[in-house]
Amino acid sequence: MGADDFTSEEQVSEVKGTLGLFWRYLREVRFIRLLVVPNLLFAFVPAVVYQLLMWLSGELAKCGSMVECASVPTEIGLEFVPSLPLLIGLAVAVVLSRLFQWTVFECGGQLASRALFRRMLRGVGNTRTTFFDEYPSGKIINRLVKDADQLRMFGPIRIGDSSASVVELLVTAAVLGVASPWAGLVALPMLAFFLYVQRNVAPMLQRILMLRSARFGEVIHRESDVIEGVRTFVLYGYISALTNRLADSLYRFMQMHFLRGTIEAWGRLLSDIGIALYGAGVLAAVYLGLHFGTLSPVMGVVVVTASFRLGTVFSWLTWSFGMLFESAGHARRVFEYVDLPSEESEEGAVPARSEARGRELAGDLVIDSYSMSYRAGTPVIFDDLSLTIGRSSKVGLVGRTGAGKSSLVQALFRMVYVRGGDIRVGDQSLLALPVEEARALFAVVPQDPYLFEGSLRSNVDRLGEFSDEQVQGALKAVQLELPLSTGLLEGGSNLSLGQRQLVCLARVILSKRPFIIMDEPTSGVDAITDAIMQSVLRNALQDRTIITIAHRLETLARMDRIVELENGAVVRDGTPDQIIAALTPEELA
Repeated sequence: MGADDFTSEEQVSEVKGTLGLFWRYLREVRFIRLLVVPNLLFAFVPAVVYQLLMWLSGELAKCGSMVECASVPTEIGLEFVPSLPLLIGLAVAVVLSRLFQWTVFECGGQLASRALFRRMLRGVGNTRTTFFDEYPSGKIINRLVKDADQLRMFGPIRIGDSSASVVELLVTAAVLGVASPWAGLVALPMLAFFLYVQRNVAPMLQRILMLRSARFGEVIHRESDVIEGVRTFVLYGYISALTNRLADSLYRFMQMHFLRGTIEAWGRLLSDIGIALYGAGVLAAVYLGLHFGTLSPVMGVVVVTASFRLGTVFSWLTWSFGMLFESAGHARRVFEYVDLPSEESEEGAVPARSEARGRELAGDLVIDSYSMSYRAGTPVIFDDLSLTIGRSSKVGLVGRTGAGKSSLVQALFRMVYVRGGDIRVGDQSLLALPVEEARALFAVVPQDPYLFEGSLRSNVDRLGEFSDEQVQGALKAVQLELPLSTGLLEGGSNLSLGQRQLVCLARVILSKRPFIIMDEPTSGVDAITDAIMQSVLRNALQDRTIITIAHRLETLARMDRIVELENGAVVRDGTPDQIIAALTPEELA
């Protein structure tokens, strides 16, 4: 897959509907939604008080330090007596308001956003399993780790800061309009210019974020190549090609940073030009007001201070809105995973759901006129397949690569798209059960089982459902005489393949699941381990239905029945003697 293909799958051109994303974010994170109005209120308080402080400070200075000031009226009918305690009280009100915004809205919003991350995990965990085969691991990790964390950390902060800055902008503009209508009038073209710049810069920043995130996912994917494929590259003398691929990915990722910096620099330059022109206009208005006597010196200072404050707010909003639109990009990617369809909704033609919880399912495994493909738009694998596997029987499943053996296993585990037919256990349709109940009927012994870092006991009994005696009994049944406290490395790398198979078989014995699927379990083990496994199948698992995908003739000879598949259809079905007798010399070889 080329870098351009990798990036195109991220839908980097989609930047519309940003306001809708923010509205949904507020709906999803209820804590922030409930505090939006209080946050705006507490943003309003410091914005008003700041302007009031400037005005009262000027009036207090006019009175002199030894004289008590007379009350001074405001344009809205309120009167204040300028004094040092009043100014201190107003300053404390500003500090408390800012503290509320930070600790309650922004920090509290970060904690509340964790619920959105849990929904994202549920979305990924409940989607079809083939999703993980079709999407690069770097892309999935990038979204689950980086996008979710960035949204959790900075989403509430940027919403809080941007909304507070808008309130401060409106309050400051109102004060300017009341103090000096001409100065307020000058603010209108500045506001229009600011909106024009943001209308063009913010979507570009969001798109750059999505490109950068896609490039970062590519870097992670390339790092996985290094970890998983370095030995192959070394053996063939192409280690330089491997490092060059990683270096190219890093370079493309860094390009996005440079491009983002360029766009931000141009946006700030345009905003600074607008702020400079606006400041010149305000100074001209103040000069004319002082010259014609329509503006007092104190109010002139207030207007000039407010205009400088307004310029600072515009500059801050330029950065804040850019960051806000960047958070919208993170939100878009998070919600894509939150909205992943559940695997049951993508199964295709399945019967109406029913419950079998608490009821033991028994009987033959019947595949009745079953048709499937991996996805809705992919080629058909099975077309009207019918097959019955008797209860407690031992069936060998054979066929060339691509014959449909693994596809049949995935069909039993409900990992495919059903086009028609049914799969039943006795009279109960597996397709009508909740998917977790259907899968709970099957246990698997894979060709190369994976063990987790921890004790042997925790690997045999993953959920801690059984006593030490039961776990030890399962290990004894597979002739693996190791202490339960034996430490295992990640992947079980300190055990041989045969020992890992026996640990997995001990899990199966404990699970009590009626159907066991063995995917070429003896293809890489020695004869002794093979004999142990066959003994377990005959004794400890004699009452279970066992489906074995195998290639060894000696393994097939121990089956009750052998089914051969070819191109998704049954071509041979009989006892081992019948099937082996029908094999050609080339097939026997």
